[in-house]
Amino acid sequence: MDPTKLQILQDNLPLTIVGFLIVFGVLLIISFTISAIRQLDEKWRHTEKIQNAEMLDREPTVDQLTVVLLTAAAATVLRGRFRIRRIRRLMPSDSPRSPWSAQGRSELQGSHTIQRQRKRSK
Repeated sequence: MDPTKLQILQDNLPLTIVGFLIVFGVLLIISFTISAIRQLDEKWRHTEKIQNAEMLDREPTVDQLTVVLLTAAAATVLRGRFRIRRIRRLMPSDSPRSPWSAQGRSELQGSHTIQRQRKRSK
């Protein structure tokens, strides 16, 4: 080898090694950061799953004010006597509602028509 080439290699070798160490050090830091974020995400998902299971185990309750308001609204629409047999939520109150599901639910509920029964005369 030419002595000048050998001198250039010897001068640049420490710079090359430092460059490799910096690159691999940064890659290790990124790897540990991603691993820590993944572990936090798994922990949050686990606690969310436990909370959802607890919510499903509870007995759903509707307060009296809600029942009265629903009864009054139904009485206004139906203009007659009736009985509310069951009240249930279609979606949890804290879940995001998409326009797609709201439109589908609106069309489904609008397709149900209530026919009033007339008293038959004998």
